[in-house]
Amino acid sequence: MENKKILRNACIAFVLWLIAALITGILGVSDFCNGGYAVSPQTGRMQAYGLKAAIQNYVTMWSPARFPHPTAYIGVVLVFVALTIGITTIVLAIKKKKPMMLVTAFVEIITIGFLPFIFIFVIPMVEMEKLRAVALLLMGGATGLNLFAIYFATLPVSRELLGLLDKAAGNERAEEEAEEPKEKECCCEGKEGLDEEAVRALVKEGVDAHVEEYHQEKEEEPAPAPAPVEEPEPEPEEEPEYEDEEEASEGEEVAAAGGLVIKGKRKRRSFETRLRNSEFDLRHKYYDLRDYIKWYGLRNRVSIPGDTFSYKRQRYIFVTIVGKHLRVYSQLNPDDYAESTIPVERAEAKKYEDLPCLLRVKSDLSYRRAKKLVDDLMAKIGMDKPDEDEPKETQKQD
Repeated sequence: MENKKILRNACIAFVLWLIAALITGILGVSDFCNGGYAVSPQTGRMQAYGLKAAIQNYVTMWSPARFPHPTAYIGVVLVFVALTIGITTIVLAIKKKKPMMLVTAFVEIITIGFLPFIFIFVIPMVEMEKLRAVALLLMGGATGLNLFAIYFATLPVSRELLGLLDKAAGNERAEEEAEEPKEKECCCEGKEGLDEEAVRALVKEGVDAHVEEYHQEKEEEPAPAPAPVEEPEPEPEEEPEYEDEEEASEGEEVAAAGGLVIKGKRKRRSFETRLRNSEFDLRHKYYDLRDYIKWYGLRNRVSIPGDTFSYKRQRYIFVTIVGKHLRVYSQLNPDDYAESTIPVERAEAKKYEDLPCLLRVKSDLSYRRAKKLVDDLMAKIGMDKPDEDEPKETQKQD
């Protein structure tokens, strides 16, 4: 499919360039652009003009003594640009094993290399007032067609060209051990000047919402497996982690209107804090899964609860950390996996109505299953796998 697209764009570019070259050639041999000799206002000496002179000047533009005109320098620069882009495209064709890109390289060289010929042909004649108005308009059209030809030739490979230049500059993806915290939205932003009663009402409303979300979260937690009979010694109970509820530090009381007092055990921790304090393997499972999702073209936004991935203003995946595992919520139907080996769950919380499919990721196997769910979701919304190589994984897998 991609090879056909590259070949199609190369053919369109070649046809546009051919039309521009035919217009230039026809005008060059017609009465509109008769050749001859005139005194150049740039050098003050006799200089040839016309199609035949332009061909000779294009060949000799590397020698300022034979063609002392500013367009010679422009022509040399554009020829080097054409060769650089063409050679880079050839390298990409070999690296990506896409032979059709060799055709693109050829078209890029001739379309970019034709621009200095147009300048060498037209600009001296305009300076010496030897170009008629009709010919000037037609040559302007030929220049525009040639520019469109360059656009169509480089469009299919522009992304690969930029990627190759980035790699050549050494801009590889660095290990993201610590991320800059993004701006947090304050719940009281835009509510300046509130009186004491209004503040108490806001605090009570927030506390009630957090308590309700806490109970919903506890309902989602799976029941602990019974301890083996041969080892009756109980394991230390793991402290619960909270996604986005407000927690108080141990011994601290949070007071609200009506004398409501809530005691907590620890202060709320944001997603970035939990990520930074998590184990290396879990942290890099998140990094690798995030890069894999963004590889498809989704954008992510990190907030206090977690990382939201969206496409065209629609969220499709939400990732957070609870305890010592990742929770991956996606816009898939968990009933579709009832007979599969992927242990998905249905998210019952109201805030995940649009992301009902939940997968807990802790091991390497569950990480690979999470990638499989991402592939299924992308196929569901009609997004094919990118042609670029998958992002490199940084975690320590067994």
